[in-house]
Amino acid sequence: MLLLDRTLLKMAKGLWKWIILLVIVRFVNLITVTYFAETIGGYLGNLFDPSMGTAEALAAVKAAFAAAVVMFLSQLLQGELEYRCTAQARETMRGDIFGKILELDAGSIEKIGPVSAVTSSVDAVERMQVYYSSYLPSLIFSVIASVYLFFRLRNRYLTAAVILLCVSLVLLPMNNLFRSKIENLRKVYWKSLDDMTSWYLDGIRGMTTLKLFERDLEHAEGLDKRAQKLNEDINGFMKVNFTSFLASEGLIYGAVILVMILSVSRMAAGNMSVGDTLTILMLSYSYFGSIRQLMSATHEALTAVSAASKTEEILNTDTSRAYMPEAQKDPENMPGIRMDHVSFGYEGRKTALRDVSMFVPKGKVTALCGLSGCGKSTAASLMMRFMDPQSGHIYLEGRDYLSFTPEELRKNIVMIPQTVTIFSGTIRDNLLIADPDASDEKLYEALSQAGLKSYIDSLTDGLDSETGENGSHLSGGQKQKMGIARALLSDCEYMIFDEATSSVDPESEQEIWKCIGELAKTRTLMIISHRLSSIRNADVIYVLEDGYIREHGNHEELTKNNGLYYQLCEEQRILEGALV
Repeated sequence: MLLLDRTLLKMAKGLWKWIILLVIVRFVNLITVTYFAETIGGYLGNLFDPSMGTAEALAAVKAAFAAAVVMFLSQLLQGELEYRCTAQARETMRGDIFGKILELDAGSIEKIGPVSAVTSSVDAVERMQVYYSSYLPSLIFSVIASVYLFFRLRNRYLTAAVILLCVSLVLLPMNNLFRSKIENLRKVYWKSLDDMTSWYLDGIRGMTTLKLFERDLEHAEGLDKRAQKLNEDINGFMKVNFTSFLASEGLIYGAVILVMILSVSRMAAGNMSVGDTLTILMLSYSYFGSIRQLMSATHEALTAVSAASKTEEILNTDTSRAYMPEAQKDPENMPGIRMDHVSFGYEGRKTALRDVSMFVPKGKVTALCGLSGCGKSTAASLMMRFMDPQSGHIYLEGRDYLSFTPEELRKNIVMIPQTVTIFSGTIRDNLLIADPDASDEKLYEALSQAGLKSYIDSLTDGLDSETGENGSHLSGGQKQKMGIARALLSDCEYMIFDEATSSVDPESEQEIWKCIGELAKTRTLMIISHRLSSIRNADVIYVLEDGYIREHGNHEELTKNNGLYYQLCEEQRILEGALV
């Protein structure tokens, strides 16, 4: 089956040398097989010839033995080349995929999702590498082998050579008739794999919750259904492949039997020698060896093409970001961050921010509050330039955001997210992410400001203590403090706290707010918090509702207005009182 996929061919850079070497080795093996068949055919044809002596017989045996040795060595070399090809294919493809993922900003990564990233870089690569080590060499070799054997057979029996060549040339187009069905099945198959992987990872990550609510068996049933669906889709592939295989084998054996009948009839009529007849019979069966290799590689090539369709989505994701060094400066030229009539919406969802204008003055504390889903985190992401607004402008100290590269911008602004990611390794490794050249003195200073120094001092290995997988050796509060320490090490003037205390215990929350209070003396802070009592001292508070700025001012001004902020404060006060 002719499966020439544009994505797979594009990713074959650096692999063609191995593919060509594999074709050459297979061709050398074919020449040796042909020579072996001709030697054995000639020897058996002359076996009962009185003129044949011991020297001729010994020469034939030596020639056959030499051919067998060459065939053995070529098979070993082919295996080594296939190994090296697959190794480089894995390295190259994973490098391309990981490189692309690293180019993506946070907004684009969310679109792809972690499951797609995992399946593309792990499962997809394992399927695609066979395309280069097996399918492409087999495809090229099958064409070369058919033409070569035609010229080797035509002098013995032209009719047989023509029949075998015609059948070999018909096989690929005939198999390609199944391509339309495969095109329909491949996306379904890969979607099922994605769905099952996602369900499985959700079960692993949420095992505690599932056990807590006794839903583990129910989740297992859901995984079983998805596994069955994936199995059905795989069987669909197998059925198409088997049908293709059955049609091909029927045509091959039909051609071999026809050539056998014609050759034996010609020999019986005295128009062909026994040696030529035996050679034709052996080579006619070997004639389709390359086609068989191609067909055996076709099923794996099908999954490779299917995997490539998913990988293509990642590789084709636009990672370019608007960069306009000469962008118009803020006409108001205000020191701080200013959003000017900004709107933004996610694909397939309602607009998150609608004509938002707000100002984060330098050296002050600005707060952003509102109900869940009102657009607070979207505003923070736009300020970090994880995404660009669909309309409006954002300015940093008078310069349009588009006049900065994202990397330049983030030397001025840092964010402490709701959930801080801790990587496997040591505490030192995690801190040096923010400043690779930081001295121990600077690390301890940041930890001290974040309220973690006493904890680090209590550890036997200090900064070289292991954090565990995903920071499992740290509590939720300690992880958030690590995030603050990282932010301090970045030396950024502007710091955004996006619900930084929403997932910590009350004691850690108080410590973090104390740290934020100290930072307010020297940094410009944007605080997003659901706890309204913690932002009452902010210099200015913006209240979001359904993507709109409903009101802004300080705590006293907003409570006097009896507006949305006042209602939220009252509801929270009543709720906290009821809980007490």
